[in-house]
Amino acid sequence: MRRIEEHFRQAFQVWRIELPREAVENRQRGKILEAGWTIWYQFGSDEDGEYLDYYASHRMTNDSHVRIYEDGRVESLESLWELRPTSKDPEENARLENEFWEHNERVSRLMDEKGFGLQGDEHGSAIVNRGLLQSRE
Repeated sequence: MRRIEEHFRQAFQVWRIELPREAVENRQRGKILEAGWTIWYQFGSDEDGEYLDYYASHRMTNDSHVRIYEDGRVESLESLWELRPTSKDPEENARLENEFWEHNERVSRLMDEKGFGLQGDEHGSAIVNRGLLQSRE
């Protein structure tokens, strides 16, 4: 777990954000609300070993979804797309718009399945971004 904690600490060192000690020791899921960040996290394991997944949202940057393995390996996972490419060609523009919404709806379902859904105590920017980005309706 040391490498997981170390990588997480480095990712958020400017804001002095660390995983709660008890959460690491007990492999508990949780959420950190500090310095404008909303960070959902959960521990898990697969054939490659134990890992920590986190999804981080802040109004001053793009969302990030990361998996850190106990051996120090880091994988970027899918996160919500915040910007949508456009085209002057109406057919291409419609395709790009559908692709954008399909991606964000799929990622939103994944976040809910992981327990990273909104509960209402998140920073306002995280709530607004999710609301704007996860459903075209």
